[in-house]
Amino acid sequence: MKSLRARVRTPALRSLALIAALGAVAFSAACVFYRTEVRAVERPAAGAPTRITSPIKAHLKDGSTVVFRTGATVTRDSLTGEGRRYTLHNGIPRVDDSVPMDSVVGVETFENKVNAVPTVVASVAGTVAAGFGALILGIAIFGSCPTVYADTGATAELQAEGFSYSIAPLMEQRDVDPLRVRADSTGRVRLELRNEALETHYINHIELLAMRHAAGETIVPDQGGRPVLVSGFTPVGRATDRAGRDVRGVLRSRDGTLYATDAGILRRASAGDLDDWIDVHVADLPAGDSVAVVLRLRNSLLNTVLLYNGMLGGRDAADWLHEGLGKFGTTAEMALWYRKTMGLRASVEGVASIDAIHGATARLSDVGPIAFRDVALVLPRSALNARTARIRLQFVADNWRIDEVRVAGTLSRPAVTTLAVERVVVPTPAVGRGPTLDTAAVSAIAAADARYFETRPSQRMVLEFARDHRAARTTDSTTTYMIAWQGWYREWIRGDWLANPTRTEPFKPGDAAVLTALHRWTERKESFEREFYASRIPVR
Repeated sequence: MKSLRARVRTPALRSLALIAALGAVAFSAACVFYRTEVRAVERPAAGAPTRITSPIKAHLKDGSTVVFRTGATVTRDSLTGEGRRYTLHNGIPRVDDSVPMDSVVGVETFENKVNAVPTVVASVAGTVAAGFGALILGIAIFGSCPTVYADTGATAELQAEGFSYSIAPLMEQRDVDPLRVRADSTGRVRLELRNEALETHYINHIELLAMRHAAGETIVPDQGGRPVLVSGFTPVGRATDRAGRDVRGVLRSRDGTLYATDAGILRRASAGDLDDWIDVHVADLPAGDSVAVVLRLRNSLLNTVLLYNGMLGGRDAADWLHEGLGKFGTTAEMALWYRKTMGLRASVEGVASIDAIHGATARLSDVGPIAFRDVALVLPRSALNARTARIRLQFVADNWRIDEVRVAGTLSRPAVTTLAVERVVVPTPAVGRGPTLDTAAVSAIAAADARYFETRPSQRMVLEFARDHRAARTTDSTTTYMIAWQGWYREWIRGDWLANPTRTEPFKPGDAAVLTALHRWTERKESFEREFYASRIPVR
C-alpha cells in the first residue's frame, strides 16, 4: 500500500513545520485576535500576599461572580481588589473589594485588553447554577473539556471528550473521536454536549464524519485524526513491557482489564529516564507496506496532576495562563516540551525515525482521562511485504490506561461524508421554559473561524446533525460516525489551589516537573481517582 506509506511520512514532516510555526494555521485566530501585556510577576512565599495582574472572575459558591478587572491580591484567606459582584439573574453589580477564599469555587481569567475580539456566543442555557449547592461546587476537581453523550435508550452513554489540555487560545486544536452511535428512524444523529467541569469552553467548530462500509469492517481515526479502514488482523505473538512482564493477556481484548506501569518502574523513574514501554511482536502479516496498531486507551490522571499541582499549583497561575500563554515564545516552549515528553511514541524495528522531535516512527497525542478512544497508529513496515513487525510503544510511566492492542495489516482510506450541526436544542434554559432552539450556537460552530460558542459549568445541549442523503442502506453495510471538533478552554483555578499552593517557584517545563507530578500521582492515585471522578458537575 504505497499510498498509505507515503501518507505516514507526510503528517510527520508537516508536524515539524507546525511546531516550528507553533500551529500558525490552526492557531491563527488566537494569534490575530488576542493581545496581552506581559509584565514581571513577583512570586513570594506561600504565606505572603501575591499580586495577580491579569483580569479575573471569582466564581463563588452562592452562584455569584466577582469581577476584578485590574487584578487582585491573593492571600490564604481572601481575594482583594477593585471588585464588582454580579448575582444570578441580576446584571447590576455592586462593589465588593474583598472575597473570603473559602467562598471561592474557582478563579477564571478573561480577555480585558484586545485588538479585535472574536465573536463569542454564550448559550441560552445560562451560567453555573447555585442550585447544585456549595458542597458539590466546593469539592469539584473534575476536569474533562467538552464531553458528548448519546442516548442509548436506558441512559446517556459517554462517547468522547474533546481537545484535552488545550488550556489557552494559542493551544486551540482539532480532535477527531470515534462514536458508538446510530442514526435514529429519521436518519439523524443526536449527541448531547455537556460542560461537566469547572471550566469555560470555547468551541470553534463541530461536525460529524460519516463513513459507509461493509458490516464487520473497522474504521477508526489514525494518529493524525484521519479515518482509516483496517482489516487483516493478526494475533499478537508477544507483548512485553519494560519490567519484563508478559502483558499479552491484559491487552488481548476490551474487557476493562487495563494496562498500568509496573510499580518497580515507577519507583526507579528519574529525570532523563521517565519512560515505560511495551514491545509488541506480530508475524504472518498480509502483503503490504504498512501496519496499523489499533489501540483502545485513555490517559491516567498523571497529566491532570501535572496540570493541577504543577502548572496551576502556584498563585501566579492566573498570570501564567493569561499573560504567559498569551506569548508566542512561552507557548512555543510549552508545546515543544510537551510534544517531546508526553503522548505515546511508536517505533518500528528496522525503520528509520521520521519524527526528529523524539526519534520515533509516529506519535499519538494525549487524549484525556475520561473517555476511552479507539485509534490506529499507522506505521511503515521495515520492508515491502514484510511478514513480521516488532513495534515499541513508549510513553511516560503510568501516563496511559490501555484496554486493548490489535494489529492490522490491511489498510485503506474510506470515503467520508461531512454532516453539519443543523440544530442546537437547550432542554432546560436558564430563563423561561425549554426546550429552546439556539440558532446563534449553530452559526458559531458552523466553521473554524473567529466565532466561538462559549459553554459554562452545568450546561448541556443537544446537537442535531444533518441527514446523510447517500444511497439507500443495505443489510450488509453499516455507517461509522466520528465527531470532529475544535476549540480551547479556560480551567478555573480552584480556590483551594490559591489558598494552599503546591509550588512557590515559577513553573518550568522539563523532566523535573513531570517527575514531581509522577511522585504525587503515585502517592495518592486511588484517592485522587475516587475524588476526581466523583466530582463531575451535574448538568441541567
